[in-house]
Amino acid sequence: MSGSREGERDDDDGSNPPSRWREEGNSGLAARRAIGTRLEDFFAYDSFRPGQRELAQRVYQTCKDRRYLVAEAMSGLGKTAAVLCGTLLAAREENLRVLYACRTKREVTRVVEELSLLQTRRTLRAGYLFSKHDYCLLMRRSSRPVPPESFKWYCNFNVSNNLCSYFLNLSLLGEELTDAVKETSSHVPIHSKLLERGEKLHVCPYELGRLATLQADITVIPYQYLFEEGARSVLTRESSTNASRTILVIDEAHNLRDFLRNSMTFTMTPELLGHAIAETRTFGLERLTGSLQRLEGLVGKTLSGTKSWYLQKSSFIDEIREGHDEAWLANLIFELTACAGAAWYSVAAGKQLPLHVLKVGTFLGDLLASRDSETVILAKSEDSILLVDVDPTKRFTSATKDFHSVVLLSATISPCNLFIKSIGIEESRATVYRVEENLPISVRTVLDTGVTTRYRLRNQEMYQKIARKIVAIANSVRGSIGVFVPSYALLESLVPELTARAPEIETMVERRGLSNQDASQLIDDFKSKRRSVLVGVQGGRFSEGEDFKGDLMDASVIVGLSLPPPSPALYAEYSYLKRSGPNDSYVTISLLPALRKAFQAAGRHLRNPGKRGMVFLLDSRFASPAVLELTPSWLTQDMVTGDYGDEEIERMTREFFS
Repeated sequence: MSGSREGERDDDDGSNPPSRWREEGNSGLAARRAIGTRLEDFFAYDSFRPGQRELAQRVYQTCKDRRYLVAEAMSGLGKTAAVLCGTLLAAREENLRVLYACRTKREVTRVVEELSLLQTRRTLRAGYLFSKHDYCLLMRRSSRPVPPESFKWYCNFNVSNNLCSYFLNLSLLGEELTDAVKETSSHVPIHSKLLERGEKLHVCPYELGRLATLQADITVIPYQYLFEEGARSVLTRESSTNASRTILVIDEAHNLRDFLRNSMTFTMTPELLGHAIAETRTFGLERLTGSLQRLEGLVGKTLSGTKSWYLQKSSFIDEIREGHDEAWLANLIFELTACAGAAWYSVAAGKQLPLHVLKVGTFLGDLLASRDSETVILAKSEDSILLVDVDPTKRFTSATKDFHSVVLLSATISPCNLFIKSIGIEESRATVYRVEENLPISVRTVLDTGVTTRYRLRNQEMYQKIARKIVAIANSVRGSIGVFVPSYALLESLVPELTARAPEIETMVERRGLSNQDASQLIDDFKSKRRSVLVGVQGGRFSEGEDFKGDLMDASVIVGLSLPPPSPALYAEYSYLKRSGPNDSYVTISLLPALRKAFQAAGRHLRNPGKRGMVFLLDSRFASPAVLELTPSWLTQDMVTGDYGDEEIERMTREFFS
């Protein structure tokens, strides 16, 4: 949108530091350096835990030196508070901003909670952003649901056609908007309060939050804003100068390679094309129907007639064109993704948006854009065509190379040399720091070799055996337990066995497609119960970024390893790494991500000094030498291993908590 807007400076191109820090001037900075601003000034608590001050100092020095820091510290240390302390102090001294990236919205909320606490102790401007879909008041007032996949199109259409009064009102409020933006950054609100503020002013809450980030000393975001080109421009204003004046923090960095790969893997299936063809008829887009029918035939022929999982992109594109020139395919993609006629019909008739048409157009657009890329592979499975980026390092480098300094943080990042290589950091620019101090906690690890979730051994008998062990644990602890399994498929097989054997214990389950609101309610319910079982998925929303402090959870039970199943996408990545030279492709792509998910889940309840808790590793594969070598010391220092019966598990558990 051209022109200036209330709450946004005409001359602020995004490259200047926050105005409040700018006002301090050179003399103020010199005086501050002379006095020596203390780390405590940016710490949200009265005192540091063991290891926190050292981590904050290392982060601070890395930011001053303009380097990459790969930092590892045990869950429960208080990494977030320490890293905020070090980065904010360095940013103050060097007149910089801080950008803090998290994997999930829940993790964003946790960082915002820390910043809110810090704002009670000192002046600090902060902001955060979720996706536009999470803010839209226009959609909330409509009876028609809008899927997140098509929301960008929905929002652009309503704004560009002056159909969103919440956006139009931004230019009309004047000082009232300016004051709201200032209040939003000075006292960062929880998401529901920001929505209430937007409704009260009748302005777009997303724009209110975005304007607050332009004034903020620190902005917290999900990964998508960092690694998606279009989303990143919201923060950087497409200015590399802005990035060069910004410290970047990436939390839960062990997820990076998986996130980058998954976010750049796109799928097209006959089912998707069938739905898209039906939509063209519903929305009066008959001129697209024939093209999609020909594409449906090509996809069907490719899936049934091609034996190799690897497909030639150029040949596939030529077959889609059927003798037409390059411009024809580009025009088809535009029509599929714009759907202007369908948009007006959808708005007028109150019909669903042409989601499947948009998905097909997006796939074809990505396919055409990647035609000359050696790292974006076209592959096939039994029922789908896949577009896979097999080298996430290029995307990571492109997104982070211009930042002043970068801090990558996790509790499960070792071995650090493999991690650094897996995301493409230049070793000469990276510093590795491990916080040696573990929390003063008492952890007993029980590694049970009598069960496994190995795919070929999964059967009803195995599920029953695992369920009996979990029930034995639940009956022997004083409070609640968390159970974390490798996949939703296994969860759905295991939960009926659990509830059948222990109907008296309330079981709360992380189901597929759980909404953010339902997830928050489930966690609140779990935390309010004295004795219950939470069943979640390793790598899911409850196994990372969710803390169960105090006596909320006595034990975590890790059922199996979430090793990725064989797939064309996996074959493509393995093949690429092997062509790139000597590597540990299996460890990098499969084993380490699975172990990191397991170990993250294992530490969910170990959050406070003095905590006594147990961890159960229920899978014989945890006992292999290769896995034990990669297992963190806090899990191995008091570990017992064996094929334990249910009564033996009960006895060990009761003795530990007695």
